[in-house]
Amino acid sequence: MRLFLPSAIFFFATQLLATASVAQSDRDTLFQVSTIDALLAGVYQPLATLDEVLTHGDFGLGTFAGLDGELILVAGDIYQAAADGTVRKMPGTAATPFISLTWFDADEQLQPPPGLDYAAFKTWLEAELPSPNLTYAVRVDGQFASIHYRSVPAQEPPYRPLKEVAKEQTYFKREKIAGTLIGFWCPSYVKGLNVPGFHLHFLSDDRASAGHLLDFSLTKGKVTLDPTTGWTLELPMDKAFLRANLGTDRAEALHAVEQGKP
Repeated sequence: MRLFLPSAIFFFATQLLATASVAQSDRDTLFQVSTIDALLAGVYQPLATLDEVLTHGDFGLGTFAGLDGELILVAGDIYQAAADGTVRKMPGTAATPFISLTWFDADEQLQPPPGLDYAAFKTWLEAELPSPNLTYAVRVDGQFASIHYRSVPAQEPPYRPLKEVAKEQTYFKREKIAGTLIGFWCPSYVKGLNVPGFHLHFLSDDRASAGHLLDFSLTKGKVTLDPTTGWTLELPMDKAFLRANLGTDRAEALHAVEQGKP
């Protein structure tokens, strides 16, 4: 028996399928405002509001206009880890000069060996990644014997390069703390656009401690991964971005900043 659908119903059905396919594709896309090299060059101007970017994901990281602390996005809520150690939930009207986010759908779950520090953790997890040519949203929920993180103070124009600002960063250490690591692992070919390798921020379970991850000692934890198969990069038409010198190789400066070494 052959079933024939009226043309209107057939069109509606195909549109639904197409919409569902696009929706799934969007969920597997990393959305990003500006580039990491622009941030390194000192482009800290407000390029997008949080309300605008939250239509593209519920999980990610970045910073705030004026480089005012570290940005952590988890489960749709955005937190600011300020240089004075305070953590607060931010309104949608706040703005960002750089953010990467996606819809987090846990596709793979892994159990890391206990007692790993950050260096050993990176070696272990990189060996577990299905492919070194994709970008992964990485979430680690765990108990930490100790954790080191940092934040940077808000800046005023004229903005200095991030490597100079990093000399004023504030370091924090917490012991016997439960929390979540939020961020991404990116392939080496994203150099200049995002951070090759790991870029993670920390947020404690009690939402009282947060910042850019530098090191840890993991007591126990759970790792969930969400591979992204698409990338949407929004280049701002702001004069600060348009006039920035982005032709310089900033790999050395990025490494120093990511490692917390001015």
